Amino acid sequence: MKTLSIALLACAVSPAAWAVSHSTGIVDGVAADIWTWTDSAGKPRTVALKQEGHGNSSHGGYAVQFTYVAGGATITIDAESGGDGGFGYFVSHERYRSFADGAVDTIASHIFGVDDSPLGLGFAATTTIPLSHATEGAERFVIQYGHYGTITPDPVDPNTGGDSTPLPAGKSNYAFYTLPASTTWVFQDGHDYPRIDVAVSLAGVVPPGGTAPTADLVSFDMRGPYGVMVFDNDADGTVNDVLWGDQQYQFAPAQTPVTRDSKWQWTTLNKGARYQTLLAGGFEMGLFEPENVNASATVDSYAGERGYTTKSYKATGNVSFSSCDGSPTQIMPSDGNWPYQSVQYSLSCAAGSFKEPTTGKKIAWGTTSYYGTSLTAVYNGQKSFPFDGFPASNTLAYSVCLVLGEPAGVTSLTQKAAALYKGGSPNSSCAKATVP
Repeated sequence: MKTLSIALLACAVSPAAWAVSHSTGIVDGVAADIWTWTDSAGKPRTVALKQEGHGNSSHGGYAVQFTYVAGGATITIDAESGGDGGFGYFVSHERYRSFADGAVDTIASHIFGVDDSPLGLGFAATTTIPLSHATEGAERFVIQYGHYGTITPDPVDPNTGGDSTPLPAGKSNYAFYTLPASTTWVFQDGHDYPRIDVAVSLAGVVPPGGTAPTADLVSFDMRGPYGVMVFDNDADGTVNDVLWGDQQYQFAPAQTPVTRDSKWQWTTLNKGARYQTLLAGGFEMGLFEPENVNASATVDSYAGERGYTTKSYKATGNVSFSSCDGSPTQIMPSDGNWPYQSVQYSLSCAAGSFKEPTTGKKIAWGTTSYYGTSLTAVYNGQKSFPFDGFPASNTLAYSVCLVLGEPAGVTSLTQKAAALYKGGSPNSSCAKATVP
């Protein structure tokens, strides 16, 4: 049995019956909250969100299946079977720091010998349903995420982007700070794409003996929503294309399917919204921020290749590096310089394999790793952007919209949706409901 939602889709009902509804059931052997709504074509769509507990092994708080109707057929998208399968959970990486002993590493790794970026699906999730009626619905998951940081502020040097003072050895110089992370799924009648609201609380970043949240103790990025779904109707075929738009430019490979040695261009100005997307087998899964880039709630990290093409970047004398052992050079931008986590870490590292594509379909949002600091601007490789890594509200918040579908022609669905945010009041098909 695939899922309760599949059985429901087989029923012939009027669009009105599919407004927005919430039920529970077993989806691929997992107890789930199942949200069903009518999209812009009057067809039913579903998202199955794994419940915390209810007989499930491990934790909940993320999607394990999506369905939608295209061309009269039901398209089913299941979680990938690996340890990072599923979608919508939170992940965050500590910034690499400079230590007095000469090491460049994260505090978690260098001082405590632990993972600096555990997957959010490994944390217990507290669940609430803040919105549920005929035309709008929402479900929220909160996990107690966290990072290691210093016990006294160590501001970032704005000239170098590194630590003002190299960090000392000894565990007593550091503390673990809880960063509650909430992920809210929002569904709306007549809209194709769910909205995913992410919020990270800095209220617990209080130094030992302190009384108030304090900047420059922790420093991290935000990559939620995160995960791997087999979005090509469970075929799990080759990823053909990867596209993105950051705060300044749009990126596209010049040849497909994408490999480590694909040529590329990263020079087209992005005048719409931030986005990233993958395409495989005629299907697409993407994310876009429902804001113009000038009003973006997140800031990009550094990328030396930003603003160049393969040819013009090579002319600078610089090279790009893979994340493979020994950091061999590649034609695609350096894996760590992509503004979003995507297929760069799924591409093969085997000798002689840099021209091989991948079936890996990881997709996630991405930001600079200076959140938690008092830095007021971040340099992206081309220019500096204003930055507030420790808001007075003590909350970091942003939203993205999840695109699933079958693009027609040469322009992706995600690109089309992002382009609507060039100005005015965009009529994108992303859920707009306000959630308490």
